[in-house]
Amino acid sequence: MEPVSLTAGAIATLVITKAFEKTGEIIGEKAWNEGEKLLVLLKRKEPSTAKVIEQAKTQSLDYGQAYLIGQQVEEAAKKDPEIAQAVEALANEAQTQINQIVIKGIQAKGKAKVGNISLSATRDGSVNQEAVVDSQFGDDFDLGNVDMKA
Repeated sequence: MEPVSLTAGAIATLVITKAFEKTGEIIGEKAWNEGEKLLVLLKRKEPSTAKVIEQAKTQSLDYGQAYLIGQQVEEAAKKDPEIAQAVEALANEAQTQINQIVIKGIQAKGKAKVGNISLSATRDGSVNQEAVVDSQFGDDFDLGNVDMKA
């Protein structure tokens, strides 16, 4: 499967609406702060776009929806250099942070077998990789090979 490529506007939208939080990805405090700055700016300069983003905060937002809302953010950025700068700053901050978790919150009774796990991150910035988090297993747990590269 090819990696999903998101526009800066879509990334900004995902951060502002906290969709990353809903999908279990961790975004640093600086990215959240950049997102809040962008939203305040949009409320002042592009209130209709800000309204759509505010509404999306209360709903589950998938990457496709974020992309569509991101298009509105991109259009606002094309019209206003201050918005463009805020979108770029937020997207850059969000893209420099990677958190990968393979198994989280599993409670297995008896035997459990997981195949080989390979995690890699190639971007500069903060990288957090975890193979098994907050999980409980019964008598026989076979994790297989774990290969983590950052």
